Order: sequence, then structure tokens, then C-alpha cells
Amino acid sequence: MFEWGDLRHFLAVAKSGSTLSAAKILNVNQTTVARRIAALEDALGEKLFDKTAGGYRLTELGAAMVQSAERVETEVEAFGRMVAQRSRKLLGMIRVTTNDVLADCLLTPWLREFTQRFPVVQVETIITDRQMDLSRGDADIALRAATLSSGPMGDDIVVRRLATGKWGVYASTAYVAENGLPTNPDELAAHPIIAGSGELSRFDPAFMKQARAKGAVIRQASSSILNIAGAIKSGLGCGPLPCVLGELDPDLTLCFTFDEADYALLLMTREEMRNLPHVRAFNDFIASRTSALRHMIEGRPQNR
Repeated sequence: MFEWGDLRHFLAVAKSGSTLSAAKILNVNQTTVARRIAALEDALGEKLFDKTAGGYRLTELGAAMVQSAERVETEVEAFGRMVAQRSRKLLGMIRVTTNDVLADCLLTPWLREFTQRFPVVQVETIITDRQMDLSRGDADIALRAATLSSGPMGDDIVVRRLATGKWGVYASTAYVAENGLPTNPDELAAHPIIAGSGELSRFDPAFMKQARAKGAVIRQASSSILNIAGAIKSGLGCGPLPCVLGELDPDLTLCFTFDEADYALLLMTREEMRNLPHVRAFNDFIASRTSALRHMIEGRPQNR
């Protein structure tokens, strides 16, 4: 019977095309890779590769095995994450995933106070726009902005809705002093616009397109929300930002809010971890801090 380690070596050769490249990927020597491939072929009684001048070429059986081997690899990695997750439970560690905007505006500023209150809890933040899979142990907790139409998150995920996030059109205080404040979509047509590009372009509301049709000029387009905020802050023009970002910056002025990009701010936790003392303390802390800033997140500015 073959071992999982043999499949790892098989996949590395299948993907790289040679035992030398596979050895570099796996950080072992080339002889070890060749020996593990031979052991796997002996166990199966079939050839998986044809050796050619250009490297290792998959046989028909080898090509058919790749997808199954990848599924095994995925499950083994998931098993490893679950073991690591178990260790984190015992050690009081929390892995939290969120995007860069929520990390910069909410999570990171709050962590100092949290770690002072709970010095034995270790928090690791994973900053990514990718939706990490809590069910498979990619992280323990997610602070996530989800569309209001998002479907179920899974039976093993506990979802705590913290706020309904709004977007608004913002300008810098210096820009407003010089050019005036557009207070509705029609007035925006007379101002230069900072717009989203790439994935962010799908968040551009209809009135932005109408403003451009009426003569508004796109001064800058960016695929980064933080970069758009920087461009607006520098006085290049007006543009849309999540209120959680705009309201926390005293150099930005809210022109008006809009409903087209509303989102749910969610705190998500794997079911089996929700009642662990350090996880419960972290979640309650985040919820209380969010409650204090809900008026900003929801685009209801008060005196700054």
C-alpha cells in the first residue's frame, strides 16, 4: 500500500514536469523524489510517468490520478489545519481574517486595548479579500462585509450581525472649501470623480455613471479602496467610500450617502469555538466596540 507522502511527490512531479523541479518544491533531494515515484508505481503495479528527454510525462493512468490526488492533498491539508486549530484552543490563540479596510479602520486600532485586557490571548490577523473557509479551519473568526443578499454561511458557522454598512460620496475638507460640497447625485456632475477600477468598478453606483454622462471627468481610477481614499483626501476630486473609512478620517467630508452598495458587517465564528472563553471575550469586545461606532459605519455622522 502506498503512503500519502508518495502522492505528494507524485503531484509535485506532475505539476513541475521533472524530479529536479519537484525536489526544489518539496525541499528534498532529487533522488528521494525519484525513489518515492518508483515506490508508488511499484505499489500500484502501473507506470505513472514516461521518462522523456524533456522530463517526466504523465501516462494515461497518471493523468487520471491527478485530480484524485489533489482531493487527497486538500483533505490532508484540512486535517492539518484542524489539528492546528485544536492546538490554538488549548493555547488561547485566535486567527482572525478580514479585509484591509476593516483591519485598518476597526480591528487593528482595537487590538491594543484587547491585548491589554487579555494579555494571555494571542491574536493573528489574516488580511485578505479572499473569503477564507472557517469550516475547514482556515481561520477561527472572520470580520466580514457581506452583501445583504448573501446566502447561508453554513450550519457550523455562527453569524453575528454587527451593523448595516453604508457607502457615501466623500471629498476632502480642503476641496470642499475651494469647490463647494455636492449634496446629491445631480450636483456631482459638476465635480471631478475618483472612481473604482477592476473589481471595485462593480460597486460604482448608477448615479456615478449618470454624472459621467453629464460631463463629470474621472480624475483617477483605482482598484484599491485605500488608494481611492488617499486620492480623495489629497483633493483630486469626489468619490465613493465605505462610511466606516470616510467617517473616521477628519480630513474627509461626507457629501451624501447612497443605498446601492449597502452591506452587512458580520462577525463569523466556527460553532465549536464560540463558547471558548478567549473566543467569547474577543467576540464580545469586537461587538461592543462596533456598537460605539455604528453611527459612523451606517453613515449617520455625529460631531467628530
